[in-house]
Amino acid sequence: MKFVEFKYTKTDGSVSDRAIIELVTPTKYVEGIDVTQMPENEFAAFTAAMSKMKQNHHEQTMELLANFDLKHNYRKFIPEQMTNIISEFV
Repeated sequence: MKFVEFKYTKTDGSVSDRAIIELVTPTKYVEGIDVTQMPENEFAAFTAAMSKMKQNHHEQTMELLANFDLKHNYRKFIPEQMTNIISEFV
């Protein structure tokens, strides 16, 4: 996991020190698994399995966040408003 600490300046000028476990990074690309050549029956099986896996992961994540009282701590930060950035893998 990538841990990032930085100073964040909001548009109103207020400044705060932040520490996050990074989940999404800014990008200009759309990324995904290319299923163009997959036969329809395999695609149906794949999407059903992938959907179930993602649902299980979501439920486990929400349970973990609730256990650590982080259920309402998801935030978005504008990269241009971040300074003094320190990141490390934990």
